[in-house]
Amino acid sequence: MTPIVDGLEEQYQGQIAVRRIDASRDDGPKIVREYNILGHPAIILFDQHGNEQSRLLGPQKQEEIASLLEQLLDSTPQ
Repeated sequence: MTPIVDGLEEQYQGQIAVRRIDASRDDGPKIVREYNILGHPAIILFDQHGNEQSRLLGPQKQEEIASLLEQLLDSTPQ
C-alpha cells in the first residue's frame, strides 16, 4: 500500500493531508482504539471538519481510493 499512498499523496499534493500511523508504535495503539480500526491496512478519509467520510480495510486499488478522494474533494466547499 505504501507506493499507492505515496502516489496519491503526490497526485493530490496541497489538497489532502496524509497521516500514517504504525498501530504498534507511539500513539498507534491509542489511535487504533479511538477509531475502532479492526484491520490492516486501514485508510480513513475525513472531511475538512474531521468527520469520517469513508473507511477502507485491507489492500485497495489506487483507482478506488482516488475515486473516493475525488468524491470527497468535490463535496468540499472551496
